[in-house]
Amino acid sequence: TAAEKWLNGATDDLRKQRFAPHAAAVKQIWNQLRHNSNVSLEDIRLMGTAVSRRVQVDVAVDGTAAAAVGVMSQGELHSLALALFLPRATMAASPFGFVLIDDPVQSMDPSRIDGLASVLRDAAKTRQVVVFTHDDRLTESVRRQGIEATVLEVTRREKSVVEVRKSADPVRLYIEDAAAVALTKDLPGDARKRVVPGLCRAALEAAATRVLRRRWLGEGVEREVVEKRLDDA
Repeated sequence: TAAEKWLNGATDDLRKQRFAPHAAAVKQIWNQLRHNSNVSLEDIRLMGTAVSRRVQVDVAVDGTAAAAVGVMSQGELHSLALALFLPRATMAASPFGFVLIDDPVQSMDPSRIDGLASVLRDAAKTRQVVVFTHDDRLTESVRRQGIEATVLEVTRREKSVVEVRKSADPVRLYIEDAAAVALTKDLPGDARKRVVPGLCRAALEAAATRVLRRRWLGEGVEREVVEKRLDDA
């Protein structure tokens, strides 16, 4: 009995030692993603034995201990899930040289997306990182921060024909689409007059948005304020 008790204790100690670097990586990622959140990640522990094992996540709100699920917003919970997932997916023992992430931008506010872009950049140092998203804010953040990335645009056309093309600068894409419509033969004149100016306006708006966002953020304006200004305009 004494030997079994000692063995169980030694196993717990070894498990804690092995998990410590993983927990530290989770905290680091959370700090990159939290951005002004008053929820801090205090500790992550492996609890229980046999079939009752679980991960205990301890958080604090303005220094007061609380249950993670009860106090975190949807965006914070998504950020926490990503922080827990990435260190495990990129462990040296993992046989996979890639990471697939499906729409991590859900419910994230704009400022947290900048942190997400930097987290994915760090993960891409040792793995190929593939992200699926419908949200253009992540690609905008990646471009603005100068993060090296390949952006592919997937479009499902008639009869479920899937088209994949490399996404260039949004302004250039709008101009190229406008030129393609303008040069399309047998296109009714009314359709051309309606579509081409709309694409040109979208190009102007994309260029103006990029310039203003970079300028205001460079002046220290909060990201939420920047996005509200752009939305109001």
